[in-house]
Amino acid sequence: MWLTFSLIRAEATPVLGLAPGDPTIILLTASQPLAFIILSLPVGMFADRKGLVVVAGLGAILQTTFGALRIFVVNDFWMILLCQLGLSAGSVMVQDCISYLSVNWFPRKERALATGVSTLFMLLGMLLGSSLSLLLWTVPLYGEFGFTVEAARANILLILYIYTVLAAALTALFFAVARNKPVHPPEIEPVVEGKASVKAMLKDKNVWILSYGFFAGFGIFIGLTAILEELLPSLGISVGGGFSNPVIVEVLLLTAGIAGSLILSGVSDKVQRRKPFLIIGTLAGAIATFIVGTSGIPLLTFAASAVLGFFLVSIMPIALSSLEEMKTVGPRLAGASAGLAFWLGNLGAFLGSLILEALRFGGSYFYSILYLVVAMFIAMALVATIPETGRRERTSQ
Repeated sequence: MWLTFSLIRAEATPVLGLAPGDPTIILLTASQPLAFIILSLPVGMFADRKGLVVVAGLGAILQTTFGALRIFVVNDFWMILLCQLGLSAGSVMVQDCISYLSVNWFPRKERALATGVSTLFMLLGMLLGSSLSLLLWTVPLYGEFGFTVEAARANILLILYIYTVLAAALTALFFAVARNKPVHPPEIEPVVEGKASVKAMLKDKNVWILSYGFFAGFGIFIGLTAILEELLPSLGISVGGGFSNPVIVEVLLLTAGIAGSLILSGVSDKVQRRKPFLIIGTLAGAIATFIVGTSGIPLLTFAASAVLGFFLVSIMPIALSSLEEMKTVGPRLAGASAGLAFWLGNLGAFLGSLILEALRFGGSYFYSILYLVVAMFIAMALVATIPETGRRERTSQ
């Protein structure tokens, strides 16, 4: 829902009442990281207290409601932005429940994979959100012969109706089947040393190290994709329209991330190890980011994008599982720890976008890419210092 306008920004700009080329429209896709920066940690704590059905259910209602309201204010950019912020707040509520669901429904030896499945669908939603609008577009693109604001408005309204119907159907399905806990929940092992408290969690440097990994990772994943349309031409790679090179890179990132979320998290559960995957993922992410940001060879860029998605994007569920297994976190603070990770991650995405532009010199993004690579190498070095959490105890479940 929040990526509805990501690939049709130029087409949507005149429909929303903005002048062609007005950069303000970028706020529509910036709504998600802004909502996470403001709400993620308190919403995570709220999820630990109130449970999956209340928090994720309210999030689904907010996304559907504000997504539907966009239909009635399509000519007003600022009202559309308000709707984007509202549905992004709902997205925070859903995503912060990922760890809560894994802890309460699955034994420890299956939790990284369970979190990986949730991450898979989150990435699938992002893939659809960033591509479905373009695939549903049936009128000339902005700047092409035959484009009119009236035809674009009708097309956008059709897209918004389709998204609203899909969201409403998924929300109804959620309330039909969702429960806070299964009839026979898995045994929740006493991981936390002493009484679980957010204060103790926030004092744990290992929790902050893992959360910094989200800061660096989201900075790459969201920041890099935000500059693709200008980065690739600066390297001599054409952009073009339709299913262009930036779209190919984004699709490869997400589809490889979907595959890796299942494969790597499943293997992590099987071998009861987290740390090696986190180190390998951050290392591969740093190297692949440098290649994507400096290579002028399309095929090499595509290959590096797939590697980046498979290793960096897909270690997110492993990192969330490792957070939940920290001695100051445990199952009781699974939502709060996810909230902290997503808060710092989206802060990294928001600040990263600003830093990438600030470090741009002329038409070159070299120093911007260098910032991303250095941030990821720092994450790798820090992760190497945390304890292994995957085998703290052997479970007989």
